[in-house]
Amino acid sequence: MIALEFSTFLGRFHPLFVHLPIGFLLLAILLEWYQAITKKKRKSRLIAFAWLLGAVSAFAAALCGWFLGESGSYQDDSLFVHRWLGIALVVVAFIGWRIKYKSDNFSNVVHNGINIVLLLMLTIEGHKGGNLTHGENYLVEYAPAPIQNMLGVVQREEKLPQLSSPDSVTVYADMIHPILETKCISCHSDEVQRGGLNLATPELLQEGGENGPVVEASQPTESELFRRVTLPQKNTKYMPPKGEPMTYDEIKVMEWWIAQGAPFDKKLSDLEIPNTIKPTILRLYGLDTEPKPWYETVQLAPLDSTQIENLRSVGFSVRTLGGKNPLLDVKYSNTDLTKEQLMELDKVKEHITWLSLASSNVEDEWLSIVGNFENLTRLQLEKTDITDKGVGMLSNLSHIETLNLYGTKVTDSCLADLEKMEGLKRVYLWRTGVSPEDAKKLQEEKAELQVIGGKT
Repeated sequence: MIALEFSTFLGRFHPLFVHLPIGFLLLAILLEWYQAITKKKRKSRLIAFAWLLGAVSAFAAALCGWFLGESGSYQDDSLFVHRWLGIALVVVAFIGWRIKYKSDNFSNVVHNGINIVLLLMLTIEGHKGGNLTHGENYLVEYAPAPIQNMLGVVQREEKLPQLSSPDSVTVYADMIHPILETKCISCHSDEVQRGGLNLATPELLQEGGENGPVVEASQPTESELFRRVTLPQKNTKYMPPKGEPMTYDEIKVMEWWIAQGAPFDKKLSDLEIPNTIKPTILRLYGLDTEPKPWYETVQLAPLDSTQIENLRSVGFSVRTLGGKNPLLDVKYSNTDLTKEQLMELDKVKEHITWLSLASSNVEDEWLSIVGNFENLTRLQLEKTDITDKGVGMLSNLSHIETLNLYGTKVTDSCLADLEKMEGLKRVYLWRTGVSPEDAKKLQEEKAELQVIGGKT
């Protein structure tokens, strides 16, 4: 550990030395060419001295750069070329110094040849170093768009995706992988695997790197992936070593995902979302995870006006919920309702979310039609002659939230069917044949259900 820290300490001097050889060697070459233009017969000794300073400082820069490369902060392929080109430049610089020191022993072709070779090497080596430090596009990153297009520069989108519905969001694919893609993939991909780690696919992520798994399910603090992104940025093991670090929100989402067991195939709606993480998800992905009534989550094309007018023409009161919501609130309260009229509702059943047949002459058998209204969330049957048989017709309404049976003829026998309604949150049973004791028992068995009233 001490040796590693000392080598890292020496490596940090690379930026200090790396510009010295550029200055000394350029000065030497320019001075030599100036003397050639002014037709000086004898080369100045300053030329050879500048070459010597350039060679020595190039050696110091290469040595420190070698140690800096051992820190693990750079991609292996690019680092390999930069390292060995730097060493070759040191050799060429010392050869150049020898030629300049014994200038009379070499022709102008040799002198100019070594100058041109060194200038080319300096240019390429400087560009390679810039790529390592700032990224491959650092020269053209802020160039005008036409120039970028001409050079074929591909701009990678750094923004995280904006999501719409928790039910359609796969947590890893839609939330976690985009973070890894923008902050980690450049060093852990199919092309580059720093530390033997490839994050390109869920399977490769689970394999881990040279030191084993990087994610411990349900244990964020024991997961190497989480530990590395939360280290102090000055730490040599901090990730990512360059570029934009993970934001606080991105780290919190990563921590939450690991705490949930680091699932790769689960939907957002399948996981527990603590109140502390909901604002974070909203900021990052524009996704509101607060529970919403079913009718706010349904996405349908609105009915055309002729369909709505048809319902009104057969006696129904119809209105939309307002805004961009295409679902309907339908009412019928007269005592001349027929099964044929309900069949008209069946034609648009996907769009009906609130239905009131209160005080009507609706019959048990007719409710088999209503039982197919898949987006129905509120049904009012108060003050009708509906019995337990009619409630049985409704047991498949999985999204029904409110059911009003006030003043109907239902009894304790309907409670089993009420229990089957998964989304039911509130049921009114005043002035029915349901006993208070059994009503209380139903509420105890379904903690999320509010049972209001019973036999009085």
